[in-house]
Amino acid sequence: MLESLDKHTSLISANSYVLLFNLKEMAVAKEIFKLRKEHVNFKKLLSLLDAQLDHLHKGDEPDYQLMTDIMYYMTEYSDTTHHPKEEAIFSVLLERDSTAKKYIAEITGQHHTIGESGANFHETLENILNGEPVIMRLQDLEKPGRTYVANLRAHMDKEDRNLFVRAEQLLNEKDWKKIDAKIQHHKSDPLFGTHVEERFSSLCNQLGQMETKSS
Repeated sequence: MLESLDKHTSLISANSYVLLFNLKEMAVAKEIFKLRKEHVNFKKLLSLLDAQLDHLHKGDEPDYQLMTDIMYYMTEYSDTTHHPKEEAIFSVLLERDSTAKKYIAEITGQHHTIGESGANFHETLENILNGEPVIMRLQDLEKPGRTYVANLRAHMDKEDRNLFVRAEQLLNEKDWKKIDAKIQHHKSDPLFGTHVEERFSSLCNQLGQMETKSS
């Protein structure tokens, strides 16, 4: 009877340890999960942007307000909050994995170039909304948009397949606490977060319609 009780107690202890270990693993992977989810959201926006560029390519009038809202979000959230979060993780990852140096340098460099091209494209769209004549050739407006979409998609895929996987495998609980301290003051998502800012209400509706069509 005592032997059976000891075995039962040992089983409970083992299960508790496994549960505790899994909870720690979940906590460690939380930020990577959030970043992956944001990548999914960004790709939805890129699909909407691509659809408007298709209209432009056919010679139809695109929804310039929608395009501008997308690029405003990408420059005001992705570039200023999402990318700095990633760089905080990558800086700690570099301490654990020196072989990641080349990939981290490439990715952080892309953060700069993608951010710059996105800001330029957003400025062009804002000028059109503000009444500046569209005197450029349509392909001159389409090309930077297509380039932005292609570069950002490829960039996110590289992060998902390489650096995020390394971070999940190599960073420990102490590392993530260090990272959390660096990113805790970053602003919340104004479109996909708990509260949608008024500026993005129309864009939010467009996303909802896209989800409905795809389901």
